[in-house]
Amino acid sequence: MPELLTLSHLKQMKNQLDSSFELEVPGSERLVCEEIFRHLPGKRIAFRSQWGGAEVLVKLFFRKKDLEIEQAGLTAMQNSGVPCPKKIWGLVDNEGGYFIATEFLPQAITLSDCYEKYSKQRLAPLLANAVKLIGILHRNGWMQRDIHLGNFVFSQDKIYMIDGGGISKLKNPADNLALFFAQMIPDYDGMASSAIDSYGTNAFVIPDLLLKIRSMRELRIKRFMTKTMRSCTQFKTITTSESFIAIKRSLLTKKLIKLIKEPEVAIGQSEFIKRGNSATVVKVEANNFDLTIKRYNIKDFRHRVSRCWRPSRACVSWQGAHRLAMLGIATPMPIAMRENRNGRFRKEAYIVTEFIKGKNLQGWLLTSKEEKVPNWLGQEVFRFFDTLWHGQVSHGDMKASNFIISGKILFVIDLDTLQWHSSENAMNQAFAIDIERFMENWQGNTWVYFHKILKPFADRLNLTLKNKKV
Repeated sequence: MPELLTLSHLKQMKNQLDSSFELEVPGSERLVCEEIFRHLPGKRIAFRSQWGGAEVLVKLFFRKKDLEIEQAGLTAMQNSGVPCPKKIWGLVDNEGGYFIATEFLPQAITLSDCYEKYSKQRLAPLLANAVKLIGILHRNGWMQRDIHLGNFVFSQDKIYMIDGGGISKLKNPADNLALFFAQMIPDYDGMASSAIDSYGTNAFVIPDLLLKIRSMRELRIKRFMTKTMRSCTQFKTITTSESFIAIKRSLLTKKLIKLIKEPEVAIGQSEFIKRGNSATVVKVEANNFDLTIKRYNIKDFRHRVSRCWRPSRACVSWQGAHRLAMLGIATPMPIAMRENRNGRFRKEAYIVTEFIKGKNLQGWLLTSKEEKVPNWLGQEVFRFFDTLWHGQVSHGDMKASNFIISGKILFVIDLDTLQWHSSENAMNQAFAIDIERFMENWQGNTWVYFHKILKPFADRLNLTLKNKKV
């Protein structure tokens, strides 16, 4: 049976609710929450409920100004002719609860869900529909301030824009539209050229828009990087004088907490993958999927002094893995990170990721039954370098053992030297080193094949690739 809550109790909660509840509303019928969509403790909660025999989406705010912003945004969308959920009722309670209920859209699916599930061909007209609404809103002087795919919903073959709280006066329409496309990985940038026709009058020049999309994606990545190092909806951090820990909330369990708080115990009981001087890697058996723990070792006193002030290699790998994921590059999912500390001084560090079962690239090619490098692998290698190039990222250690093939997916690992470059010269130099190091792994026909794949990048850099194993 759902827990019965009061407004004051709900308002004072510090942790997110994850189960249905009933809510006493003084002077009104009891509200039954059937499904929670979002809960920001102490600020607001959005949930599905029944009211007067009808299904509604209820947003409960604990600050009056947030309700006013939401209502103003809904009014702006309606007056602009942008389809949005209709307001059913509103309620202000003396205990500090501010309610607004809108129609609940049946069988609704967000554009974000479509992006995850649909092919590009099926997604293309849906993106065009969303861009059409953005154009209408812009021409009426408004925009979705923090625009994202989750703010567009399809219900019964009709598209709606939601989240009145995100509506604000229009500024930099090109940036706003670019931010919309930047929610997707670079593979989808080309879809902007077909969707832009739906924007209407004053459509943007595609080359300029593509540059803006990349710029806005980098801005979005940088904002996300800060989230990975603090407690928020997606991450939990624990800071003491002896350690700093960051954990992915969606995978947070008592077992994971224990593992990251006592990593040496887990390492001692696990299967060793690598016993290196600079790093130790083990495989840990978990309930749902296996994990990898990588400990970055401190080799000697001199090494300890050189590392104590800088972000640890685990931290670089942690943030690098999230960056690559946002760029659409396959890498083992980062789950948790720990830095041992003595006050502000860093010591050993650990990163926990999912375990990827597969072979390293060189080993896979040596044992492959195919006579030549398969086309799908060539396409994966080209896509990897192309994404790094446009993302202004260098890997820093392109040896073949840092690439794992699992199925037909090319994973990249060992991200502790990954860098994002703000300088074009620095990027060109680092990228040239990456290409040369990658090519050093190969010889014979394999070298010739990968040389053909990577020659366009070498030409941009005026780089002559030489087969050093001939």
